[in-house]
Amino acid sequence: MQYLSDRAAGSAGLRALQDWAEAEPGSADPLTVLSRADIARAWFIRGHARAKYVRNDAWPRFFELLGQADELAARAADLAPADPTPRATAVHLARGLQVPRWEFDARWQALTACDPLHRTGHHHALQYLCAKWSGSHREMTEFAREAADRAPAGHTLTLLPFLADREKWVADDDGFDSNGLPAHLADIQERWIDAGPQPHSRIAEDHSLLAFSMSLIQRRSDAAIHFRAMGRHASTAGWNYSLTPRQAFLRARSAALRSH
Repeated sequence: MQYLSDRAAGSAGLRALQDWAEAEPGSADPLTVLSRADIARAWFIRGHARAKYVRNDAWPRFFELLGQADELAARAADLAPADPTPRATAVHLARGLQVPRWEFDARWQALTACDPLHRTGHHHALQYLCAKWSGSHREMTEFAREAADRAPAGHTLTLLPFLADREKWVADDDGFDSNGLPAHLADIQERWIDAGPQPHSRIAEDHSLLAFSMSLIQRRSDAAIHFRAMGRHASTAGWNYSLTPRQAFLRARSAALRSH
């Protein structure tokens, strides 16, 4: 769905989505995709720089589009009470809209009532709870650890503490500090890799993040395991802090596979 909404963010794509919504007024799907397309448009206007670097004239349209997306997600949730996707979208929107904590908690409870192990929802919640948005390093770290402890071995959420540590390193100096790689990499090995990762649609991103980290500390043979697990797929997850993420991924992949 993210792939579809990203590519529907242009004017022609939006018209097609609106036609879809009109043709199926009882369906939550077109509303959810429209909501996520509006999110993509909003962040394109704002950019992904820190708030102090965002143009002043970008903010009104940014919040207008996010508000519109929020209304669409709420309508989709009403139409599909058992579908976690519009509720995960609402959690995503909590960050950009800067909703108060009680509102975030309500959105989070609505999502986890549908799907307590929703990967994307947890990733968005982690961002809301981090220090640069609406929480703190402590809140984010505790959230990640509790989520990982609840997840069964092999589930993607066992990687969440690693992502929380990575977020802290980025916040510390606006870059990835290889000296701060988490001691729980051994836990990841035991609870995710050795247990057999459960397949899901974005597993290439999980492997990419770990391949990036292993490459960073010159553990190329370990990185090769994750590059090989991706097969013909690729992801810039982890590498997107490079000015040329695609090239950085390809260079590291080549070096890792040559060494193992």
